[in-house]
Amino acid sequence: MMSKRQDANSQHNDTKALYDKQILNSAFGVEGQNNTKFDRISFNDARHASIKQLNQCHKATRKLSDDKYNSDGELIEEAQYMVRESPRQFQYNKPLQETVFTLDNSKFQYLNFVYNFLYKCIDIDRVHFCNMDTDSMYLAIAGSQIEGYKYGLKYMIKDQLFYDQHYKEWLPWDNCTVAEEKKLMGLTTEPQGENIVCLTPKCYSLYNENEQNEEIVSLVNRMKRVSEKKANLTTNDYIKCLSDGCNIIATTNNLQMKMGVMSMISMEKSALTGIGDKMVELANGCCASFMYGINADHYLIER
Repeated sequence: MMSKRQDANSQHNDTKALYDKQILNSAFGVEGQNNTKFDRISFNDARHASIKQLNQCHKATRKLSDDKYNSDGELIEEAQYMVRESPRQFQYNKPLQETVFTLDNSKFQYLNFVYNFLYKCIDIDRVHFCNMDTDSMYLAIAGSQIEGYKYGLKYMIKDQLFYDQHYKEWLPWDNCTVAEEKKLMGLTTEPQGENIVCLTPKCYSLYNENEQNEEIVSLVNRMKRVSEKKANLTTNDYIKCLSDGCNIIATTNNLQMKMGVMSMISMEKSALTGIGDKMVELANGCCASFMYGINADHYLIER
């Protein structure tokens, strides 16, 4: 599939390249981390929901709607509940070890790039790690104030010889082919901007604003749990969440089919919170892994 995407990019077939990209991006989650393999979600009335809550497989219950009555006080529609169950046994036809290896190997390659390339030839005092995820990193770099912001790492190189010998193992170069730019275990630059606000992993806003142009121009807005297009959030929402510590709410609409009737359910979700639920965030902004019985107060931070 990767070679098909490279061929599509070489032929300037944007539609085919985007199609192959979506398959590649979703393959890991669909095959290895698809909750439908391990969770069962059903919509029930109050009686059936209470029965399922007694099952050992029950995980969570959420109320979606209240009872509805007509003008005569007669019940016309019962309250609906969403019940999540985790079956004790399930059938899975894909090798789970491939999923585990992919996740662990990506972390190894991530650290390999940082310690065996960046730290050896780049002046880290001029680079700040803003946000990191399994397969991506967001860097704020102090380079040239004249050339703009699309100059890569060339103003931060401290060991030019080492950089020239090894940068093609990781990074693309001028006039390289699509296969060389998108090589496996390599890195490529995607969006670039003048400023970035990072709340948690996979939740950030990249925008342009400088002294000459005070208007904020949003380039990329990313968030979790809600649709980016439907939420209609702006960079100012990210800045407000970071500076005021407030919770930004967004309304999402989902279609549900029940008994042959299509219904639309509107739900309010926390789009921006600035709270990471996969790690412990320390007072200085660093993050530490979850460990049972250990919270942020147990860590000592050197000033």
